[in-house]
Amino acid sequence: MDTIGELLGISLIDSLAVVISATILYATVGIVIRGWGRRLNASASAGTIALITLVGSIAARAILGNSPDLLGGLVAIGTLVILERVFGRWTSAMRGRNVYRGHSPVLLQIGDRVRVEHLDRFGLNEDSLRSLLRQQGIGHTDDVAVVVLEPRGGISVLRRDRPLQASMLEGVEGAEDVPPELFRGAER
Repeated sequence: MDTIGELLGISLIDSLAVVISATILYATVGIVIRGWGRRLNASASAGTIALITLVGSIAARAILGNSPDLLGGLVAIGTLVILERVFGRWTSAMRGRNVYRGHSPVLLQIGDRVRVEHLDRFGLNEDSLRSLLRQQGIGHTDDVAVVVLEPRGGISVLRRDRPLQASMLEGVEGAEDVPPELFRGAER
């Protein structure tokens, strides 16, 4: 019969295995989520959420190895927290130096003209776009100046009731297609 110490304990070699597993799976899951990032934030379906949950569950089980125990779980959690802090700070530093650019914002809609090719590219559809517009209080497409998919997956809706300022669309993919009348009266 196992003693409580054997059930809660972990050897040094097992700790090292947990650290290595956690590091490899952290990187793998990070790459998977980065690939899905904008779609997840903009319009995550129940199936996508279920898939991400399953990937996380499989990764968690794989990190702990054959016999998960309390100390192994603590080593895994500690490793993941350290990795997140290190890579989070590194990513922030790279963004600050413009070495790491990430994704640029993309126009999804100009006035009542939906850019279906951009919706398709990010796994969105017109139904999900209409839902997002309703959530922003848009009741008619005449109220829309532009809709932008932001780098982290959020959706910004700039309304037509005030002229656009050109700097607000700086770096937005497709901004060159915005008609000049949406800028009238604003500083260009």
